[in-house]
Amino acid sequence: MPPPSWGISLSDAVVSQSGGLPTSIASANTTTNSVDGSLKVICAWPVSGSYGAGSRVLFYVLVATAVFARKLDWIKSAALSTALPLSASAAVHGIVLAALHRGNAVDMDVYGAFQMCAIGTLVVPLMIKLSRSHEYSTYIGRRIMFMWAGLVLTGLVCLAIEFFRAQTFPCHDDGQGNAISSNSNRFPYGENTTCELVCSENDGPFSPIRIGSANNIYVVPAPRTLTFGAATLVAAGCCIHTVIWMVVMTERFNVRTKSYETNKPISGTNGATKGTMNDVNLMIHIFLSAAAVPVSGCAAVAIIIVGEINFFSNPVNYQAEPLAAIG
Repeated sequence: MPPPSWGISLSDAVVSQSGGLPTSIASANTTTNSVDGSLKVICAWPVSGSYGAGSRVLFYVLVATAVFARKLDWIKSAALSTALPLSASAAVHGIVLAALHRGNAVDMDVYGAFQMCAIGTLVVPLMIKLSRSHEYSTYIGRRIMFMWAGLVLTGLVCLAIEFFRAQTFPCHDDGQGNAISSNSNRFPYGENTTCELVCSENDGPFSPIRIGSANNIYVVPAPRTLTFGAATLVAAGCCIHTVIWMVVMTERFNVRTKSYETNKPISGTNGATKGTMNDVNLMIHIFLSAAAVPVSGCAAVAIIIVGEINFFSNPVNYQAEPLAAIG
């Protein structure tokens, strides 16, 4: 007696599904690998002339002069009077970038603003710790430094938010049917490479601070030297450092001010005065904060090195101002 037809159909179905299962899994794996292994790109405005190589070198020279020539007041004052406004303007720029965020595009000026804000907030406290001048303990000096620190702190917070919100997109072809390699060094830069993204001067995205000759926008690979995630963490760390510095320096400023205001003896002591006790507390504070000097210095040098490597990488350096352009 022949077997039921449903048995044959069931067997055929099982065999068919068993044979098709590896094929389906392989197809799914191929699709997943193509997505995960594809090159990540962004739609970005290039670094503007305000943060070009020449401007950054000028800023580094001013900061280094303020630190190493801190005993010469006229040189230190001249360097600080230029370096501090540069960091402050970069902080304001960071606030504007966060306020005028465009979801599908990244303004590469975030790296330039971050570089100046981070170096400023690391080096200026270092210079104050090493300086023996009392100009920072005056009423006006305290207010100026805290206004500057508060502005830079706000800028760093906005830059951290902007780095966190940056979006990358997978790129499979250049928009004209040509495959794109996952190696960023082989990426075909140019206006014709769109990676199927809406990214051009005519079609957008548009930004009110990128108009006129500065509205050029391109599809470039996502930075790999200093990624958006790493920059977010470093910016957050600089924010924490700035807050701690403001708290510590508040106590130090108060100690210095009081030591000059009174020398009245403290009752119940063997001739000790408030000024003497403040000097002792200040000396203890100097010893406890001695580790902050090499840590801040090494952090600043590390940010400069990594930041410059990132600036001269192909994605960030594309269409950026040359070294000769200052300002």
